[in-house]
Amino acid sequence: MKKILIIGEDNACRSQMAEGWMRYYTRNHAEVVSAGITKQPVDLHAANSMSNAIIDISRHVSKSIEEVNGEEYDFVLYVFEPASLDGIELKGTPKVIVQPFDKPQQGANAKETDANYARIGDEIENYCFDFAHQYIRKLY
Repeated sequence: MKKILIIGEDNACRSQMAEGWMRYYTRNHAEVVSAGITKQPVDLHAANSMSNAIIDISRHVSKSIEEVNGEEYDFVLYVFEPASLDGIELKGTPKVIVQPFDKPQQGANAKETDANYARIGDEIENYCFDFAHQYIRKLY
């Protein structure tokens, strides 16, 4: 079984959304974990947006890179543009992919905020769908 590590800045929003979608699309064909350079509680707007899209991340627990250092992964996916790829100690030679997504922004009102999170969630979903079918479960 392939192992995927998704890295975000604070493991609260984009990386949590990506973990949810990646788990959905790889269904029992990959172990998916997310972590952040730092860790913050899961973003409630992100959890709500994902819930609207049938994925429940409300029970996800934020993790820091230190909690996953030393593990072996087949893929490491950054969902932001890191200043450096150094400093993360992982076993083996995972395929490292940098695929930054915009940070969702608070809108002038709840409707705008929800739309911003939904847009980013859709972009992440599309990427995870393509990734899963390119590397994990090929479409025939």
